Amino acid sequence: MYLIDVSYFIKNLHVPNTEEPTSDAYNELEVSIDRYVRQFLQLTLGRELFFELDSHVIDGELNSSAPQIWLNLVNGCNYTNNGINYTWKGLMYQEGLFKGSILAYYVYCNHFQNTANSILGQVAIDPKNGVVINPTSHLVNIWNEFIEMYQGSCSSSTKTTFYNGVIFEDYFQNKTNGYVSYLQFLRDNKTDYPNFEANVINFVNSFGI
Repeated sequence: MYLIDVSYFIKNLHVPNTEEPTSDAYNELEVSIDRYVRQFLQLTLGRELFFELDSHVIDGELNSSAPQIWLNLVNGCNYTNNGINYTWKGLMYQEGLFKGSILAYYVYCNHFQNTANSILGQVAIDPKNGVVINPTSHLVNIWNEFIEMYQGSCSSSTKTTFYNGVIFEDYFQNKTNGYVSYLQFLRDNKTDYPNFEANVINFVNSFGI
């Protein structure tokens, strides 16, 4: 595992046949976690910031003595920006019995990218036989939920800015509820996370476009 484990893949992120730790599906999901969590952090933080974070991850878990900026990023925090209080839930969080993570959404989409039809196993039962359902719609919904956690919901009006020479479309004008997306947290705290990769990702529709 790397920061998250199989226990985060519940509800709409459930991966079939991972109930037994000895199953092939369980082992394959663990491999995907190790691969894609690192990939996500490398792509969004950039090389230097990822190396710094990774140096504080021991046996897949963030060391409790890591610098506060990494504890904030991974576990979430409250912060103030321009006199307004905001909350970043963290790369992983738990609310009661529910465990959530933007990382799990990213891993899930990549895990099934090339094997959705054969592995996802969404089946509708009718009286005579089982009919396999095209999982595209489900994966699109998961991807769009990931995008909302990553950069916030799209607004009808956006503001184009530049950050380190990168064109940046401001989709984060929905902060009125006090909770921020991953990119907004990094952007609001850019002195702690300099030179992060501010890349905006597109939503997709039910046809995967």
